[in-house]
Amino acid sequence: SRLDSAFSHIDALKANAEKQLNEARKLFQAELTECMKPKEGWEEKRIKEVGEVIGGTTPSTTNPLFWGGDICWISPAELHGEHYLYDSVKKITKEAVEAKSLKELPIGTVILSSRAPIGKIAINKVPMYCNQGFKCVVCKSELYNEYLYWWFYGKKEYLNSLGTGATFLEISKKVVENIIIPIPPLDIQRSIVSHLD
Repeated sequence: SRLDSAFSHIDALKANAEKQLNEARKLFQAELTECMKPKEGWEEKRIKEVGEVIGGTTPSTTNPLFWGGDICWISPAELHGEHYLYDSVKKITKEAVEAKSLKELPIGTVILSSRAPIGKIAINKVPMYCNQGFKCVVCKSELYNEYLYWWFYGKKEYLNSLGTGATFLEISKKVVENIIIPIPPLDIQRSIVSHLD
């Protein structure tokens, strides 16, 4: 009887904690939406105007020369909500990079999963490569990568609405390149990021 009472109390505490967490998420989302709302003096530009969109591919998994190296290579399954990526589960070799003409994601790239599912995001802290499940953005000087990260973070429903496909939804490189985003001056971008962080 005492155990039943204790577990009942624990269940009530867990339910209350979950409710508070959901309320906190809603408050943050509301603040994020307000911060990103275009204001006087902001420009609106397509992502391809303020960044380079890079995709990836998977080296042949049957070729042992391509795997087990020391070069980071990621897939969407590795993203679990972390803001920054410092490593990868799988590693590829220089031979894989050269054979597939893979394009490196330089440090600070905004990594966006473009299928299964759409909308996972992170920023890499080490150079890496990715599979075809990403459309990554290397920001130009007028776009702060952390600002783009938070913009993507607040637009997951919108990003999913852009997906097409019969088996699973996917957004293409062309679609990502043509997404229009509000661009405030750099100092405002940095201020928004500091506030959201």
